[in-house]
Amino acid sequence: MRRSVPILFSASTTAYTMLPFQFLRNVSRSPTAATRTTRILGGTCLASLLACEAHSSNSGADRAAKCSPSPGHDDRVKSKTELEIEPEKLIDFAREELAHETIIPAEYVKVDTYNGVFFANEESPIDELKIKQFAEAFELSLEQWKVEKRRGVWITVNTQLACLVPLITELGFDFQFAEKGKLVLTRWLPDDSESRLPLGPTHQVGIGALVLHPVTGKMLVVQEKTGPAAARKLWKMPTGLTDPGEDIAEAAVRELKEETGLDCVFDHIICFRQAHGGLFNKSDMFFVCLCRLGPSYDKVIQDGGEIEMIPQEAEIADAKWVEMTDYFNQDLWLASPLYRKMNEAMLNAATHHHQPDNNQSKVTENGDSSKDSTKLVGQKLDVGFRPGQNTLYVNSKL
Repeated sequence: MRRSVPILFSASTTAYTMLPFQFLRNVSRSPTAATRTTRILGGTCLASLLACEAHSSNSGADRAAKCSPSPGHDDRVKSKTELEIEPEKLIDFAREELAHETIIPAEYVKVDTYNGVFFANEESPIDELKIKQFAEAFELSLEQWKVEKRRGVWITVNTQLACLVPLITELGFDFQFAEKGKLVLTRWLPDDSESRLPLGPTHQVGIGALVLHPVTGKMLVVQEKTGPAAARKLWKMPTGLTDPGEDIAEAAVRELKEETGLDCVFDHIICFRQAHGGLFNKSDMFFVCLCRLGPSYDKVIQDGGEIEMIPQEAEIADAKWVEMTDYFNQDLWLASPLYRKMNEAMLNAATHHHQPDNNQSKVTENGDSSKDSTKLVGQKLDVGFRPGQNTLYVNSKL
């Protein structure tokens, strides 16, 4: 059974309320929170309230008499009136009482399905003059969330409010992840278990684009101006990282346009590589994609003309078409079992890509095309149980 004690809220309150001792204990450990709570409770001494725990076995009326403020404190208080109020209602009352000072609007606090709390101030009107009040109010909110048995707390701080970070870390928060314009900090509230909060972003996603000349079958390659590949004078396929919210197929088409000026169409994923210990000790997913020249080049190709390329001025020193064997025979690739296998997969995809239409693949007994067995194609599908679509990369036979 939850033990509670009559508490006088404020001078304007004409009733007593019942508040769990767990909340009082938590608040008493925090001088700042205790100060604010004392003000919320209309100046009633928090220590005196805690002392009432000794009388918890007595009747509610008896405890009310022993824990009441002095008779002269407020003539309007009805000493025999008690009102049972849950902790959630306490915080609502506190917000109302401190409306002129409170700077954590309820609309910026959300509880997720894991019983965690998200607080985002990216658009919250917190100015520098209210930083101290924010810290006090946030500390009090933490104590309340403990009473409510919340688990993890996430707080997002934008660049303009970076001055909040020292105050938040003093409350036990640590960095979760950062990106341009914002920092996310987290804290696991339960004291009896280890944190189960997910780690911050662990991977970056990159693409490599294999494009074959539709007539010669040569491979599109570039040479970069800076970086490890440039230092080795290495010819490589166009590569790059996906942007936030960008699909693999979209990234491949974008990188080709940026690095070579070519308009291309995504065909399928040939293979992908997973690596660890990269930039900032993060992991890396690298997808090799087969892409085709777009239909805008059909007439130029039919007329035997040259396909114009415009190397990216800031990054690309040169772009050209080369025989795949010349690409594979570069010393760096030959010395790497990993890249030899990757190049083998690329050669297999190129071979099937350039077979004549009337003999593109062998058909098995069940009617499936063996050529398609290594293709992962993208399908945009509705999620269904929530708005939006995701891209699913599956075998092209499905």
